[in-house]
Amino acid sequence: MRKINLTCFLILVIATYAKAQVEAAAKYNKAIFVEVLGNGLGITANYDMRLTKGEQGGFGFRAGVGGLALGTADSDGTSTTSSLVTFPLTLNYLAGQRRSAFEAGIGLTPVYASMAVQKTNNPGVTKVDGWGATGFINMGYRYQPLNDGLVFRFDWTPAFNSAGFSPAWFGMSVGYGFK
Repeated sequence: MRKINLTCFLILVIATYAKAQVEAAAKYNKAIFVEVLGNGLGITANYDMRLTKGEQGGFGFRAGVGGLALGTADSDGTSTTSSLVTFPLTLNYLAGQRRSAFEAGIGLTPVYASMAVQKTNNPGVTKVDGWGATGFINMGYRYQPLNDGLVFRFDWTPAFNSAGFSPAWFGMSVGYGFK
């Protein structure tokens, strides 16, 4: 009887120790990627992480920085330069535990915008700059590695701000996923 009790106790201790080792080895799934259009409005570099260790899907967050610069010149000698710096922040959810997942999220993109207008017949430059924000939702497909490797995303990202609702906005991303 003592041998049976001792054997059961040892099996329980070893199983608990082995489970603790597996849980300690679990890491957060992370990704870095470059997105064109999408939540950052131009080109952004992003970091994404799941909030549960060892889970391929579930809740996560994303933070990035990006921008866009444009310049135009008219035939009357007026030149305009515009630039944006964006900071997309997202709370997202991945439905799927393998390589392919449905991604849904909601977030906010603070935007710093600057514009300068110069006319050839007027030596002065008119400058305007300031902060704003765009809210968005995103829904789309995400391909991610089970361990390390290529991440690909394609999202529909309708945006809303003080100018109204913009439903026709999409983004595409390519990057690297790791643990």
